[in-house]
Amino acid sequence: MTVHREPLSVIIITLNEAHDIEACLASVRGLAAEIVVVDSGSTDATVQICKRFGARVIAADWPGFGPQKNRALGAATQPWVLSLDADERVTPALRESIEAVLTGRDTSACVGYAMSRHSQFCGRWVDHSGWSPDWVIRLFRREATRFSDDAVHERAIVDGPIGRLAGRLLHYSYRSRDEVADKTQSYARAGARMLLARSRRIGALAPLAHGGFALVRTFVLRAGFLDGITGLGIARMNARATFLKYYYARRVALEHPAPATDHHYRARRTDQPAGSDNDSDGTLHGLRIGLSCQALRHAGGFERYARDIIDAMAARGIRPIVFARRFDKTLPEYTLVDPQPIHVNWLPRALRDAAFSWRLRSRRVRSRADIVIACNRVDSADIVVCGGTHPGALHYGRNKPKWNDRWQAALERRTYRNARVVVAHSRMMAQEIERYFGIAPDKIRVIYPPVRSDCFVPPNPAQRDAMRAQLGIPDGHAAFVFVANTGKGFELLRTYFETTPHPVCLLVAGRAVASQSPKIRSIGYRKDMQHVFGAVDFTIVPAPYEPFGLVGIESILCGTPVLTAGNVGCAEVIRNDAQWRFSHRDAASFAAALDQALGRWRVGTARLAQPGEHLLYDYDVKSHIAELLALASQLAGCRT
Repeated sequence: MTVHREPLSVIIITLNEAHDIEACLASVRGLAAEIVVVDSGSTDATVQICKRFGARVIAADWPGFGPQKNRALGAATQPWVLSLDADERVTPALRESIEAVLTGRDTSACVGYAMSRHSQFCGRWVDHSGWSPDWVIRLFRREATRFSDDAVHERAIVDGPIGRLAGRLLHYSYRSRDEVADKTQSYARAGARMLLARSRRIGALAPLAHGGFALVRTFVLRAGFLDGITGLGIARMNARATFLKYYYARRVALEHPAPATDHHYRARRTDQPAGSDNDSDGTLHGLRIGLSCQALRHAGGFERYARDIIDAMAARGIRPIVFARRFDKTLPEYTLVDPQPIHVNWLPRALRDAAFSWRLRSRRVRSRADIVIACNRVDSADIVVCGGTHPGALHYGRNKPKWNDRWQAALERRTYRNARVVVAHSRMMAQEIERYFGIAPDKIRVIYPPVRSDCFVPPNPAQRDAMRAQLGIPDGHAAFVFVANTGKGFELLRTYFETTPHPVCLLVAGRAVASQSPKIRSIGYRKDMQHVFGAVDFTIVPAPYEPFGLVGIESILCGTPVLTAGNVGCAEVIRNDAQWRFSHRDAASFAAALDQALGRWRVGTARLAQPGEHLLYDYDVKSHIAELLALASQLAGCRT
């Protein structure tokens, strides 16, 4: 049987890279369906070499690393993209891992993959100094990814889960001392511009303090001393670049001070909507609302939830103070908040949650936040929103056990115990919080998460027929959809659909799955899931552990009933006539649920004519934020 292989685009940005580009392109020969090179005016043989390898070369000015890579990404046409620098090489082991993803042998539900980069410094391989391990996201789905707009140190922003690939990416950087000096200067100046965009308050000692810390962090905390003289060279380079970044930024700030105002927050937002809850200063009746989250960016469900909350607050004239590790400045929500970055990503991953929680205590005082709503594990918030517990994810196999699980559970316990109110996204979550952490029931409020009802609506018959034809659903077949990146559970589905005699087909949205059955087909990552939900006859949510599962609610709003496993939180708010329940451990239970669903389909009564009537809660985001803000007002009134 012919193995289906999804095509790949390789994207590279260049400027006078003739000494490197040939080896880079040779390492991906035969791997890519297309090579896209965005060149910034090379005067050597770079362009000719690229064209010799069949690359499509696009001439463009130089706006910075992030914007330039977005140009290259925008020119790519294939579903998978591999982003490389000219001084990087794909090893055979890494190439094999990439092939496994393209051919579907990697069955994870990831939209992006990080690879381990092994770098040289002046001809010597670096094993420590913060350069190794160095996991960089370079392989990703085109429609689910973009690059940050940072002028230097850009990063891929992937909207979905990220996996890791075996094999190394070789990086031949900093070939000489002259190159070190040149790049240090250029990176420092670009970094200074980025620093000034965030703040112009740079103290006189900031260059020395930050530069000195960069030296200690690289050589001591990141074990640069184990790399010997090479590690010392990297530490000195980092210290000099950091010193110069703050030095240049401070010099510009002193020469061109920003205009000051005594009404900072009032001046930032003067177009408050009628009937807003604030006093034209971005507050809730004088209360300054803080929101703590992992990141303000395109990512998982909780990041999307945080952005919905920000939008709903803005509609009420409230400008929250947002505490997060990362901010994507290209998001429209970024203009609606007062960002307070808490930088902890330089720490080992196991310590980041605890460090963020510790630093938030002082940051909320400095920012004068009266009430803090947290969507992450922090022990100094007033209202904590729980979308899942760490012990629950371990118990049901959603998370793999790790050495720091006890630390995570302890932080989660402090988070709920120190909070004044815990908001659970389902009764299932409320019960877990009671069981695992001993939190009193009267401290827990169940408030189900919202859905953007303006996006998920039933299609008209003509739209539905056209979409079914586009998806290749055979006439006379019942179509089911499974969103592969919502959790595990595919094995149960595969067993049924590969053996059933019924006229059915299963569409798998998200990561491609391994199956030779003509009744199972991958449709890839979709940005039009509302149209897919409206076209199919049923949606299946088979995850062994899903704290809520917005997929189920979105499907219902599109007029499509659902089949849900026993530990799926959204089942609590779906009427029984719009869902069929089954056990994720019992194939007979699953088959019985499908037989009942097919019975409705055969008589033409499966579709939901009035979708909203089949949901048992108010799913509108405006109602959701009203409940959260009412809690905030109540807590503020109870302060002594």
